[in-house]
Amino acid sequence: MTTAKQLFSLQELDLVLDRIRKVTQKAEGELNVGIGMERLEEELQGEKTRLAEFQSQHKTQQQDSEAQRERSTRLDEQLYDGSVTNPRDLESMEQEATNVRNALEKVDAQLAKLGLRAEESQGRCDDLEKQLAETSSTWKKRRTELEEELKSSNAEISLVASQRDEMAAILDPASVQQYENLRRTKGGLGVAMVERGLCQACRMSLPTQQRQKVRSAHLTVLCSSCGRILCTT
Repeated sequence: MTTAKQLFSLQELDLVLDRIRKVTQKAEGELNVGIGMERLEEELQGEKTRLAEFQSQHKTQQQDSEAQRERSTRLDEQLYDGSVTNPRDLESMEQEATNVRNALEKVDAQLAKLGLRAEESQGRCDDLEKQLAETSSTWKKRRTELEEELKSSNAEISLVASQRDEMAAILDPASVQQYENLRRTKGGLGVAMVERGLCQACRMSLPTQQRQKVRSAHLTVLCSSCGRILCTT
């Protein structure tokens, strides 16, 4: 006959397995996440793309600026070298020179704005690269620790699971099934110890008759409050 003490011992092994598996799952999750490495890499790649766009726009604007500046210089030379004497032509050329200077001012203002944006973007890239380098160094050390932790945990799980299977094999299958069903519905605790007349799972006081039945160890007694299998030392 399977006793409550035997089921309690089985539960002790199950609780150890629960604890180790929880640690294992946490370590596996941390390994998969990689301490934010992917997030930093994606953020850096996005910033590099923006920087390249600013630099491309700056180059285009710079070429436009140089072309406008050359045009402005040629117009000024024509205006003041005496080669144009017709008043109407001079007036038209002066208006064109003014338009070119105005356009050049706008281009130079846009150049300055793009230069500032590129400088700020480059700063963000530098900061992200530094963070990535620091995180990468920290992650390499942490990854080694996690891999060792997983190796140890998996070995421990294998050992405890083997012990658990051996114990379950010598117990009454119906009793084991009842215990496992309770564990699933009672937050991992299918068996509860009785101490000082209290169920240690729900902390409720047990009737005298129920305490006597638990001490006899000949029957499976369920807590009248929480429904767990009761056990006593």
